Amino acid sequence: MERWDDRRETIALPWIGQALRNQWKWVAAGVLLGVGIAAAIVLFSERRYEANARLLIESPTGMTLGAASGLAAIIGGGSPDLNTQVEILLSRPLLEKVQQQAGNNEPYRDFEQRFRATALRNTNVVQVTASDSTPDGAQRLAELWVQAYLSYVRTLYEQNPSTLVEKLSGELQAQEEQLRKVGARITAFLKAKGVVAPEAELSKSVEKYADLLEKRRQEEGRQIALERQIAALRRQLQREPKFYEAMRTLAIPPEAQQLNTKIAELEIQRSALLEEFQPDAPEVKIVEQQIVQAKRERESLLAQAIDKQFLTLSRQESVNPVYLELTQSLLSAESERQASGAMLAILSQQQAEFERRFQRTPDLMAEYADLKRQYEAALTIWTEKVRAYEQARAQQLVGKISPLLLQPPALPDRPVFPRPVLTMGLGALLGLMLGSLGALIAAWRARRLSNRWEVERLLGAPVLAEMRGALSPAQAQLIAWQLRALGGGEVWHRALALPLTAHTQTVAQQIADAMRTAETEPEESSLPAPAYANGVLRVYATAPDAPVAPPAERLILVAPKGYALDETAYQMLVQTGDRLVGVILVEEGEW
Repeated sequence: MERWDDRRETIALPWIGQALRNQWKWVAAGVLLGVGIAAAIVLFSERRYEANARLLIESPTGMTLGAASGLAAIIGGGSPDLNTQVEILLSRPLLEKVQQQAGNNEPYRDFEQRFRATALRNTNVVQVTASDSTPDGAQRLAELWVQAYLSYVRTLYEQNPSTLVEKLSGELQAQEEQLRKVGARITAFLKAKGVVAPEAELSKSVEKYADLLEKRRQEEGRQIALERQIAALRRQLQREPKFYEAMRTLAIPPEAQQLNTKIAELEIQRSALLEEFQPDAPEVKIVEQQIVQAKRERESLLAQAIDKQFLTLSRQESVNPVYLELTQSLLSAESERQASGAMLAILSQQQAEFERRFQRTPDLMAEYADLKRQYEAALTIWTEKVRAYEQARAQQLVGKISPLLLQPPALPDRPVFPRPVLTMGLGALLGLMLGSLGALIAAWRARRLSNRWEVERLLGAPVLAEMRGALSPAQAQLIAWQLRALGGGEVWHRALALPLTAHTQTVAQQIADAMRTAETEPEESSLPAPAYANGVLRVYATAPDAPVAPPAERLILVAPKGYALDETAYQMLVQTGDRLVGVILVEEGEW
């Protein structure tokens, strides 16, 4: 079951609606207050008018300013030229000149708040805004500001147009020299190391090294298989004693060993050619034909060696064909093993060469990467210097900036502050929020048992019934069933119906009578028999001013609807905790 403290701390949404309806005067007062404040602002606050003008800031070559300074825009977040013009527009010397021309004697800190300049996004346009208490004053301030800016900026950039060009020319020459030095260092490094493209060559070497390791693993596996085959053939030959002593002297001819080495070299050459050419290329076909020819010659030499060995034996006695076949297989396997050994020796040499090269690679790549990074940085700075020099050279000829008055300030037709509709709407909304907050606070502080939500918030107990006048027999029976459903007769057996006023005493007595009727006549009740299994529920009624109350385990509060609890009664009811079963609200009136 839900704890009593948890129920009491929970605020239901219907309680908020009930609280706002009951405390509607607070809501109305808040709305009236907000509307009144808004009306006062509209009627009595000082009007403020704004006059807008737009300036087109053109570069000397007609280029887009934002695109002409890409690196600076990335670093600074916007067009530096436009931002510079905005700072010039808001600079103190310019605004003091405008203040002097306008004859305004207010403090400069207040006067500068009248002006605002903004660079329009993705354009070369700057929008300027001047404000005043009258339309004519705002327009006049904007005109004075624009004219003062046009005169000020042209004088500013015409003072010494050659200084920037000379400075950038020297910086450009120094950067070109630095770029040449770094390029020469990279060229000398590549010549000394004997490489052209280190990254590509390193990648290709890694691929070749991986292929080499794979070939070596295959040859090692092949050699192991041949050794096992030779061992098996030797065991089979031992079971042929007749020719055992004669055939022990069989050996591979030196010519066959030379052919094995040649075949291994040709195989490696074919693998290298396949990395550069297609399998059907003429170069690959020639090497494959040489490999086939060398294998044919090796087989011919092995066959001649066996025939010579068996020639003498065949004159003395007949030759065992099984022994002859095993001997041929053994000799062929020995030849293949020697060829595999020659291949492994060549692959080991190539692997050692690759590993020596890889040991020098980290230092080589680190030095190359450092040189390349220096070159790229120098190239980036040189590119920006060239761009800045070209702009400065063009500006020297036609001027740094060419600002144009794109849109002159017009006479404002309505004030920007206050706006009656917006101000009244915001005032009404603010008043509604304040009034609702006050209504909720007032409802929270009130301790009236006006509805089920207030009862649950204050006492943490449910409302068993809300009625007008005396209970009917059916209502009394329903309340009796409800009390049994709350645990009466099983967990607790006695409850006290406590009325708070004389009018509610009748309802309390009716509940007690209904419970006694159900006790004396259980067979006539529609309540199922198991409800009486663990005891009989009894409800006692008492008068509000009774000096002694019957003993009871639970309490049922019978209160008039809208009854206000004082501090003492509230604390006493709160301390009852979960012993308070529920509350019955009775609307008093003519019964």
